[in-house]
Amino acid sequence: MDAHELRVDVTDDDIRVARRLWLAALDDPAVSEERTARLHEDLRLLIHAQAQQIAEDFRRAHRTTQSAVAAELRALRRAAASSD
Repeated sequence: MDAHELRVDVTDDDIRVARRLWLAALDDPAVSEERTARLHEDLRLLIHAQAQQIAEDFRRAHRTTQSAVAAELRALRRAAASSD
């Protein structure tokens, strides 16, 4: 199993819900400081995971584009060499 099979996508909705839970805990005096801290840590981890996922998607797209450009350049060089 490779890493992409284990990937969990973090959505904006996931972050929105985590933020609401944390903010609600901040406003509720019945919620312990420990629980509030855990909710904040959950939010932080979700934001970090989504940032990583965006970066991975960007790198993957960039690699694909670079590969396509490199293949096109090789084909052009071969065509130019064969016409000489």
